[in-house]
Amino acid sequence: MTPATPGRRIALKIALAVALLALVVAARLPFIGNILGGEEGYFAALVLNGVPTSALDDRHLPREIAGFIDGKPILQTFHRTVMPYVIMEIFGRAVAAQGALGRLSAERLTIAARWPFGFMFLLGSLGLIAITVEAATIAGKRTSAAAVLAPLAVTVWSLTGPLAVGASIQPQVDGSVGVLLLGTAATLLALGDIRHRGAPWRFLIAGLLAGLGKHEWALAFAAAALGTSLLCLIDPSGRRRTTTAFATFLLGVALAVALSYAVSPDDYRAGFNVMTNIFERTGGELWALQPAQWPFTVPVIALVLVDGIFMLLVLRPVIGTAPGLLLAYMAAAAITIGYAVSGWHGDNFPRYFAPPFVILPLVFAGLWLRFKDVITAPVGWGIVAVAVIGLGANYQFLAASHHGQVALGDLRGEPLAQIEQDYAAAAKLAHDANGVVFTVTTTWIYHQDINFISTGLGRDGAAQYLATHFPAFKDRLVFPPQ
Repeated sequence: MTPATPGRRIALKIALAVALLALVVAARLPFIGNILGGEEGYFAALVLNGVPTSALDDRHLPREIAGFIDGKPILQTFHRTVMPYVIMEIFGRAVAAQGALGRLSAERLTIAARWPFGFMFLLGSLGLIAITVEAATIAGKRTSAAAVLAPLAVTVWSLTGPLAVGASIQPQVDGSVGVLLLGTAATLLALGDIRHRGAPWRFLIAGLLAGLGKHEWALAFAAAALGTSLLCLIDPSGRRRTTTAFATFLLGVALAVALSYAVSPDDYRAGFNVMTNIFERTGGELWALQPAQWPFTVPVIALVLVDGIFMLLVLRPVIGTAPGLLLAYMAAAAITIGYAVSGWHGDNFPRYFAPPFVILPLVFAGLWLRFKDVITAPVGWGIVAVAVIGLGANYQFLAASHHGQVALGDLRGEPLAQIEQDYAAAAKLAHDANGVVFTVTTTWIYHQDINFISTGLGRDGAAQYLATHFPAFKDRLVFPPQ
């Protein structure tokens, strides 16, 4: 292929970036109006409630709305390190519709609830899109159509996959704040040469971002930094600069963890209890590898393998020039393996794999940008072919979900109409009994005029809470039929 002039190359980059963004948005439009399900109401309330929950909390921290009785919200902790929820409240409320609750129709309210989380996903994916465009447009020694199409195909395949689509518009942590923090951290690690004087600052900021998230993210990135630094010992000429870079990265992680703990020690300690309970309750079942999860998890595992093979082919030059790519890869692989081994299935949607599913194609694009010349044209075409097959599988799954009108995220596979009917039935019960209905917070998102208490408290816990804090309602707790 004939190299393009600088002006044409800039125009091509802009066109490709716009096209990628358009595809990302278009893949989500059919699902952004899907009624909220399961736990999604907790996080929707965080960004849509008229008064921020942090303003209602005595410690001015974001909280779950776990009930609403006699005009008063019931607030409780998320039982996790609080910083992701602080970030979610800041970024989510910055773009959320004002006064949406109780004012918008159900469909418009759903879009208003999902949009802020999609926005955070898009922000976290910008680095992947930028590096992909760069990898596709920078000429190599053996520039070919395959060299241009391979990074584009892999990125489009990943960003339009059922996992990425579902997680990106799900009011939850992983596909929103997780992608925002870890996608941006991975971008900083992939940018530039380790020999550049600004490299330690990039690593420091990346460490800060990785440390602000969930415990398991910080642990994965810290372990990856230690592992990568040991591998870098095979390049004695660059030990000083790589040691400095990884030391500053770990310093960033440590500072972010210290900040998270200082803001709310109780919430931070609770996060360890959540991790322990997850493994104890699952016994290490490999739920993510069961056939029903393959459309979501197999693409992530495939990227771990493809990136790993690519990384082995160019390991020495990566260590010498771009060890941040190796760090990002090892962290994404650690998160993937950790969640797969834990066996935790949560709400039956493996959103926990969403951050790696953005980091891994970013690593591929970063490797392709630097080392595309080591890949022969037939291998490049093979990657394109597999990605195209993956795109076909994405379309089939998403089309079936849309045609069947079933949930894609929380309560995956359940009919949307049935979910909506369950909320309506719970709200009707609250009105008919003039009581406090035991239901999910999502019911309240759509039916603002009810008294409710969250199922997250458990039946006994809900009854005890009412007896202690709302004695006038202690005999008015009602339970929808199962």
